[in-house]
Amino acid sequence: MVGPPLGPKTAATGLANSCGMGEGPAAATETETGPGWSDLGALCLTFFALGVTVNVLVLERVGSESLTVVAAIAINSATTELAYLAVRDAGGTQLAAVIAGWVVASRFGLLAVSLGARLRVGNWHRAAAGLQSFDPNVTLAIQQRRASDVVRVFWRATAAMHLGWLSGIAVGVFLGNVIGDAQRFGLDAVFPAALLAIIGGLLRRRSGAVAAAVGGGLCLLLIPIAPAGVPIIASLVGAVVALASPPEETT
Repeated sequence: MVGPPLGPKTAATGLANSCGMGEGPAAATETETGPGWSDLGALCLTFFALGVTVNVLVLERVGSESLTVVAAIAINSATTELAYLAVRDAGGTQLAAVIAGWVVASRFGLLAVSLGARLRVGNWHRAAAGLQSFDPNVTLAIQQRRASDVVRVFWRATAAMHLGWLSGIAVGVFLGNVIGDAQRFGLDAVFPAALLAIIGGLLRRRSGAVAAAVGGGLCLLLIPIAPAGVPIIASLVGAVVALASPPEETT
C-alpha cells in the first residue's frame, strides 16, 4: 500500500534517522570517553601499593600508628611525606624538611590551574576540585574534549585514588609493625622511583629537560657541602631558568 508523498522536511528527517543522525535514542546517547573501569581499578591498586609502602616507612620513623594515620590523611601526598622523611633522615633540620616537602607539593598548585582552565562549574565545585588536584586525575581529566567528560573523569579518578590510598594507609600501618626495618625490602627506593614516574613525561619537553638538568646539577654540586634539605630547595632555580627560557617552537 502506497502512502501519501513525503514532504521535504519529513523526507530529510527520515534520511537523518536512517543514518543515525536523528533525534532517536541512538543519536541522544553520547559515547563516554576516558579511562574504563579496568583502568580505574589499576589506578586504585597503584595508590594502594603506594599507601602501604609510604606508611610503612613513616611508621618506622615516627613510631606511632595514630600519628602515621593523621599525617597520611592531613598531608594527603605520598611524595611530600617522602621528601620530608628524606631530609630528616639525612640529618636536616625540621624547617628544611618542611620546605622540601612544600617544594615537592608545589606542583599541585600548577595542576589545579591546568584543571581550572577546563572546568565549567561553580566556584565551590572548582575549589573542591582544586584541593584534590594530583598528577593522575588531572592528567586524565584534561585529556578529555567535552567539559562534562573533564568533570566525570576527574572525580572518578579521584575516587579510585583515594580508595587505594586510604586502604593502603590501613594496611601499611598494620604491616609496619610486622616488617620492622623497611630498608631490608628496598622500600626506601620508593621516593626517587615515584618522582621519576611523575616527571618522566615532562622530560620529553625542552622546558622540563632544562629544569631537570639545572636543578639536578645544582643538587649534585651542593649535596657534599650544603646541609641536608638545602639542595632540594635550591633545585627551584632549575624551574626559574626553565620559565625564563624561550618557549619551545611548535610545528
